[in-house]
Amino acid sequence: MGDSWRLGIDIGGTFTDLTIINNETGQLTNIKTPTVPADPAQGIANGLALLREKGINPQDIDYFVHGTTIGLNTLLQRRGETVALLVTEGFRDLLNLQRLRLPIPYDFRSRLPEPLIPRERVFTVKERLRHDGSVHTPLDMDSLDEAIRGVLASGAKGVVVCFLHSYKNPVHEQQAVARIAELAPGLGVNASSVLWSQMREYERAAMTSVNMYIQPNVQRYFETLQERLSGEGVRTRPFITQSNGGIMDIGTAAEAPVRTLFSGPAAGVIGAVQAARSAGIGNVITFDMGGTSADISIIEGGEPTFTQTNQLAGMPIMLPSVSMYSVGAGGGSYAWIDNGGLLKVGPESVGSTPGPACYGRGDKAALTDAFLLCGYLNPERFAAGNVRLYPERSAQAIQPVAQHLGLNEREAADRMIQVAGANMYAELSAVMEQHGFDPREFSLLAFGGGGPVTANFLAEEIQAQSVLVPPSPGTLCALGALTADFAYDAVLSLQQRFDDYPFEQLVREYDRLADQARTWLEQQQVSGLEGSTLYYSMDARYAGQAFEIELPLDRFMLEAGKGERIAEAFHELHRRQYGHSDEAAVLELINLRVRLVGHTQKPVTVSLPQADSELKPVGQRTIVYGGKEYEAGIYSRAAMKAGHQVEGPAVVEQDDTTVLILKGWYGEADGSGNLILKRKEVLA
Repeated sequence: MGDSWRLGIDIGGTFTDLTIINNETGQLTNIKTPTVPADPAQGIANGLALLREKGINPQDIDYFVHGTTIGLNTLLQRRGETVALLVTEGFRDLLNLQRLRLPIPYDFRSRLPEPLIPRERVFTVKERLRHDGSVHTPLDMDSLDEAIRGVLASGAKGVVVCFLHSYKNPVHEQQAVARIAELAPGLGVNASSVLWSQMREYERAAMTSVNMYIQPNVQRYFETLQERLSGEGVRTRPFITQSNGGIMDIGTAAEAPVRTLFSGPAAGVIGAVQAARSAGIGNVITFDMGGTSADISIIEGGEPTFTQTNQLAGMPIMLPSVSMYSVGAGGGSYAWIDNGGLLKVGPESVGSTPGPACYGRGDKAALTDAFLLCGYLNPERFAAGNVRLYPERSAQAIQPVAQHLGLNEREAADRMIQVAGANMYAELSAVMEQHGFDPREFSLLAFGGGGPVTANFLAEEIQAQSVLVPPSPGTLCALGALTADFAYDAVLSLQQRFDDYPFEQLVREYDRLADQARTWLEQQQVSGLEGSTLYYSMDARYAGQAFEIELPLDRFMLEAGKGERIAEAFHELHRRQYGHSDEAAVLELINLRVRLVGHTQKPVTVSLPQADSELKPVGQRTIVYGGKEYEAGIYSRAAMKAGHQVEGPAVVEQDDTTVLILKGWYGEADGSGNLILKRKEVLA
């Protein structure tokens, strides 16, 4: 019997990354191939062909997990399905009114985002529930039938049902869904109480609309993916990464594609957690720079941070997800001159087609072109030699920018890098202030194709403790997908005073949520899990507050009936987050949450042998940064062993990225294969 393999895939805006692990030996292989925007599944097929060239048969793949951006791109490009909405009578303008807040409070010209469903496709139904879920006005079937006829006449291919207070009692939504199935069996239906059974009707309606809007495109892609994989000989069932850093089966993802919107970046953070643990570093700022953007996330104490609320294209996405922030441009972001004559870089990107000018097809000067002209990149071995770079095309593309600035092409490229770095520093500073942490206590973990090229600049600016570059940073998102656990978040909306709610009932509700999570995990039909863990929390606030905070709980508090300990923990958390607390105030429970994590098999950490001699450079070339030229040694990452040190300025080349080490810094390889950049002089 031959070897078996586990495959993780991440499709980015520029490259499709594949990471495959041999189940028997732990051998890890990484592949990068250009993304095919018009047919993302073809990029996967191209990657499988490259694996065949390395002697890996797709038929031997017994575990497949995939991060997708289909839903994300559908929403951003507004290319989704024609959708209608059924709402409670009197709430037709729900999506238009939104929260009545300007997106930019100090800019009166800023506008609320255009709803995915225009008012003419919103239909009202006579029914009404009270805030506690009791029926005020029974569902009027004649009114419902008239609304369904209106939906069909509007040409909508799908319909969202979102009635007032349905999170407390879904009975009217359930009746409406059943009636739609009778009168319009070919119509797609999403009920808000099924997707997100929590308070706040606008957020619930908007997010369910997003789900229905992107669902047909995502389902078509999943069908194409399964057909393509079958044609390539892959026989295992695919799993899909979620925004919460977990994975789920492809059927579940097809029903709730809104849960996959941030799946790619979230997988990268999960990969970063594994890398930080292997290096023994607990506090990390992840820095993921790909072809179209640069994103960061915060890891504290070895654990990723999560949020219950997000926004995308102006739409609220009220689902648990890994906390992420966009802080700048990607390798494909191109230079332009604004109306005031200032040099700008991004946010627009050339993507993978046509790509940066150095790819040989485009004519815009992107950051990758700047990296190439400044000497950071080797044109002969970019993306493991699978992508040939043309420096002369970069110089030609950047020439108009250089002429405007009165500089030569290399100087203009250096300015581009400085502008991009300044933008990233400004955005990252805002995140650091928001979280209130000292960057000197954190390391910057660089990944993505462009992260290791840029990270040392950013670390220098924020005075980070060090820079951690994992063994395969260019494909860390694919590795993160492959090492991600199954994860499910169960939630129950309460809106109850804590002191009025029986503690025994609280425990029963948590047990019910835990059973719901366990049932979900069983439905995933996955074998080989290495156990599971339940995490408990509650959304709570002081009575009268508009928004709540999430309070983590341990099972001991519930089993021991420690109601007073829960209240004390909330006061302490509120004081830590807002600088004050009120022990005399009434505590209000909003939501109970249970998160289940099914632990998947993790790859064996491969130890580097200890160095027994000095690492020699394989070459030398001139690099430019900060307006100065430096002679930099060129080193091969593949030749590095534990204990090897590289003094900056230097360039470390590997198949999936390039690491730039600045003057005044040095890089050292650890026993797990990580490259850690440190200052020669420690900051006071």
